[in-house]
Amino acid sequence: MKHLPWPWLLVSGGHFIATAGVGGLIFLASHVPPKAIDLDAVISGLAGLEWILMAPRKGLLAAWPAETTPALLPPLATLLNSLLWGAALLGLQRAWRRLTR
Repeated sequence: MKHLPWPWLLVSGGHFIATAGVGGLIFLASHVPPKAIDLDAVISGLAGLEWILMAPRKGLLAAWPAETTPALLPPLATLLNSLLWGAALLGLQRAWRRLTR
């Protein structure tokens, strides 16, 4: 338990980077002309992956009306989303290690 924050923060940071990377890939793929290469299936797949990675954030933002959303809520929701995923992934890893011993 004494080393809990570092792996948690590393996994959370990796999730944040992966989420930003998926968003960037969606942006790049959507700017390729369809006559050159049809990437609709790729974009749909990446959008589904992004939806899964951002589900806790979108749930939190949907619970708050857009007209009264504080300015800091979206960045804090993104941070909380990555921290929740980091905790969930580390919890699954530790549970798997206990089950396979």
